[in-house]
Amino acid sequence: MDKHKDTYQFGNIIKVIGVGGGGNNAVNHMYLQNIDGVSFVVSDTDRYQLEESSVPDRVLLGPNTTLGQSACYDHEVARRAAEESRPEISALFDDDTKMVIITAGMGGGTGTGASPVVARIAREKVLLTIGLVTIPFLFEGSLRNLKALAGIEEMSKYVDALFIVNNEHLTEIYSDINGSNAYLKADETLTTAVSSLCGLITIKSKLSMDFNDVNSTLRKSGNAFIVSGFGTGERRVTKALENALESHLLKNCDVFSSKKILMEFYYNPHSEFPLLMEEMNEVQEFMENFDEEVDVVWSMAFDNNLEDQVKVTILATGFNVSIHEPYPVDKEQTVE
Repeated sequence: MDKHKDTYQFGNIIKVIGVGGGGNNAVNHMYLQNIDGVSFVVSDTDRYQLEESSVPDRVLLGPNTTLGQSACYDHEVARRAAEESRPEISALFDDDTKMVIITAGMGGGTGTGASPVVARIAREKVLLTIGLVTIPFLFEGSLRNLKALAGIEEMSKYVDALFIVNNEHLTEIYSDINGSNAYLKADETLTTAVSSLCGLITIKSKLSMDFNDVNSTLRKSGNAFIVSGFGTGERRVTKALENALESHLLKNCDVFSSKKILMEFYYNPHSEFPLLMEEMNEVQEFMENFDEEVDVVWSMAFDNNLEDQVKVTILATGFNVSIHEPYPVDKEQTVE
């Protein structure tokens, strides 16, 4: 492990940790976006890949277990490597961290095997622990998909909330997706999710929303998602809410079964049409789709780039989800 550097800004309470190749690629992308109030760490069994990262804080997982070589095909070796590096992982949280976001690509070795260990260590520190993981593209094969589902099941035991991005659904979002940019699109999607989630805490709002609101929504909540939508013109709040739920990332998610909903509405205070409280009556109409016992938190924030638009970010948890293989899987195959 590189010596832990004093690179974190004082008061950063959110830490994003990439685990394995897919997770680290996403964190490298996030790091370059300069997301406010967040510190970043990359971790891997592959010493060379860590050295190539621009993120200064790094953990080499299991130097004695893997001798610095990649465990990209063996999740059990990666699990043992993470266990070996438990002291280094635990030391990452000896600061102001209150929320840990662990991102990994499921289906390979390191991300699948090591990310649940990282999550368990963070959870033992009583930190709000979030998993942000991807399911493989169709072309990556059925065995990798089986490994991904097994990894997700294991990780779900140790996180408060789990965000799952099915990479195959990205082909329905991006018309220009191809073999050369597929994984970049996945990185961008994860970055957007992290930026939106962190923005709920770090952006100064007109009506107060803070870490405690996000914590209460995500703590021990199970399945989670975060999406944003935009609306303009007549009934723009309704349009923004509907636009958010049109995301292909919500396939297989029974959104209206959510137990908790957190909504942040953004508007331009200098617009000719600032957001009026009477427009918020449209939120009540929207919430009629949910169970009457759903727990709702909402707030407003300024965004001078919106002109006359309204933007809403919706964080929902505790809903029902079904993860189906996107193609037939031979059930007799085993995940070694």
